[in-house]
Amino acid sequence: AQYVVRPVSREYKFVTERAIPRLGLLLVGLAGNNGTTVVGSVLANKHNVTWRTKNGVQKPNYYGSLTQASTCHVGRMDGEEVYCPFRSLLPMVNPNDLEISGWDISDANMADAMERARVLDYDLQRQLRPMLENITAMPGIYNPDFIAANQEERANHVIQGTKKQQVEKIREDIRNFKQSRNLDKVIVLWTANTERFSEVSDELHGTKEALLASIERDEAEIAPSTLYAVASILEDTPYINGSPQNTFVPGLIDLAVSRSV
Repeated sequence: AQYVVRPVSREYKFVTERAIPRLGLLLVGLAGNNGTTVVGSVLANKHNVTWRTKNGVQKPNYYGSLTQASTCHVGRMDGEEVYCPFRSLLPMVNPNDLEISGWDISDANMADAMERARVLDYDLQRQLRPMLENITAMPGIYNPDFIAANQEERANHVIQGTKKQQVEKIREDIRNFKQSRNLDKVIVLWTANTERFSEVSDELHGTKEALLASIERDEAEIAPSTLYAVASILEDTPYINGSPQNTFVPGLIDLAVSRSV
């Protein structure tokens, strides 16, 4: 077969707000490996915590962050290429200014959870412990049918009730977090364990009406991540899926589009 490739030009228009908002970040899986690493890393950067390793003294940084560590080519001057930090192109929230909380199925405080995760170096953990030991997550949604069996022993901090009641509790948590921290915006980010795929069907997941009705009926094939996403959308809050699971069923996309979230 032969293919013909022709250049195509498209014009995109990006719109951004100029005022930098007070931004809150709610992590699903706050006391997990990913959650404790995110929170610990932000605190290390915010407070400029240095720590010793076998390779010497380490300093905190945001290497690997698209917005904080990358640069953009903006032109040439005097024959030289000119680059600027990506974060300086547009008004952006500094990660150090984030207000962070979240949910977890474990009631471990963040310091103990960080130690259990064994991701951060010991000397960094030692210095972060006083900042983390009084922080605990809000109870999370637990459905053993969707995650690995080894999570059962730590599931002592869960939201009870039907799926509808769980969604309403997550919505309440989002509202309370936003109000108590005096925030302009909130983002919900899934950092918990990867779920198994849902068995997607038109009857349960095909439209926003079908999905909401399935939640009302407490249908088994509605995943916890989808419940968090539904709650977020109903609170006009962006939801980011941090795991390769099929959270974004057609009905969820339909709901998000209908509310411009």
